[in-house]
Amino acid sequence: MSETISTAPPRLEESALTRWRDRPGVIDYGAIVLCRAGAATMRIDFKDWPLHAGAVITLFPGDVVMLTGVSDDFMVELLQFDRALMREASLQLEQTVYTMLRADRCRRDRPVVTAIIDRMFGLLKIYFSQPECTCLEQLVLYQLKSFYTGFYDWIYRTRDELPVEPVSRRVQELFNRFMDIIARDYATHREVAHYAAALHITSKYLNTIARRIAHHPAKALIDHYAVMQLKQQLRSSDRSIKQLAWDYHFSDTSFFCRYFKQHTGITPQRFRQATTEHL
Repeated sequence: MSETISTAPPRLEESALTRWRDRPGVIDYGAIVLCRAGAATMRIDFKDWPLHAGAVITLFPGDVVMLTGVSDDFMVELLQFDRALMREASLQLEQTVYTMLRADRCRRDRPVVTAIIDRMFGLLKIYFSQPECTCLEQLVLYQLKSFYTGFYDWIYRTRDELPVEPVSRRVQELFNRFMDIIARDYATHREVAHYAAALHITSKYLNTIARRIAHHPAKALIDHYAVMQLKQQLRSSDRSIKQLAWDYHFSDTSFFCRYFKQHTGITPQRFRQATTEHL
């Protein structure tokens, strides 16, 4: 199955992120989030990041995101862009920047980062407010290039000041690559051996990495991601249960229904019905 790349135009919006409150969702885009007010905890791929006013957090395509402990006044500004734009903006810096940002996504006590993103969003607001503007994608691209290049420079200027990582860089990179491969292959492969082979490590070592960073075995992460995607399909698409079973390479519809119920407690039919009833 080929990778689907979103071609949606970039967006800059204020949001309370209600779509992620106490319900995880999988995103297919990148984003920079600036917390404007209130507080919350954002869980990304099994790791919690506390947010408060001024905190900046980065999101990547394939992230599983959920909010908990949200205050009544919680509000963010969010710049959203598709993965093609993100890749073009980061150029050759991609692996270094992604590894460092994923290891430490949230800047809560770095006034300079808050100031940079605040000014970047302020400039982009001027362009987004002009309906006749025809070059929004290019303007966002240049701002993202500036952000990634500045972050890359900061990494190397402050590398001796960075906190000691609880895990080695090699382990963190392997985990990041594991999550990337899940985002690519979740619909066709749900066996730990497939991902271990793609990383050129043993299944036992992959389980060790997953437990060390996410506190869950590798199989649980694979299934969690697949189930989140299935839930999204059941909520938003009109594909039949049989079609979804085919899309996700289940041997038959019965096996698909058993798999879904094992991980959610209800059948896909009942989940879709309950989702429709709450609309």
